[in-house]
Amino acid sequence: MKRIYFTLIIIGAISFNGCIKNDPVIWNGSVVELDAAIWNANGAGLTYPILTRIPAANRALTTSCPDSTLRRYPQTIRVRVNLVGAQLGKDISVSYELFTSPITTVAFPATVSAGCTTPQTPSAAAATLTVSDAVAGTHFTTLSGTAVIPANSSFGYIDIPILNPGPTAGAARFIGIRLKDDENVKVSANYKEAGFVIDQR
Repeated sequence: MKRIYFTLIIIGAISFNGCIKNDPVIWNGSVVELDAAIWNANGAGLTYPILTRIPAANRALTTSCPDSTLRRYPQTIRVRVNLVGAQLGKDISVSYELFTSPITTVAFPATVSAGCTTPQTPSAAAATLTVSDAVAGTHFTTLSGTAVIPANSSFGYIDIPILNPGPTAGAARFIGIRLKDDENVKVSANYKEAGFVIDQR
């Protein structure tokens, strides 16, 4: 009988020990991240993606239509910046910087995709291109280094106007975007960078 009472006491002690109430963990902070870095796979040996197609918001790029390759022809690459956390009642300025290319070559896709009703013109075949850094004022319009997420919004944009300096056979140009911590907002450690490669043929 003593053994039964002793066993019940042990079971009761274990049961009471497991009934400690845990308060829910609530995160009240916020960070910013590059949308393109979330949805697309990192480059080989890198911690961020390198894109050869015009980035799409809220989804991964696809090798078929409608995602056009990045070409030297005048256009604006729009890179979305996401605010992760509660929206604020004021504009948020997000700082960014450019960084240099970590690669020397890239396998560039063809500009004519199967199933496209309106392929890019002029078309270009798939090729391995030599990569060097894009030059502000030559390959793209000089950037401000700041993106704005408007009040009561979760999204801002970095617009990169592409310029056409004329063709360069076998060449591609790289633009790297890196979000920076500042007094306004912190950046996501995992999704703060993305690279963009522009076909210069």
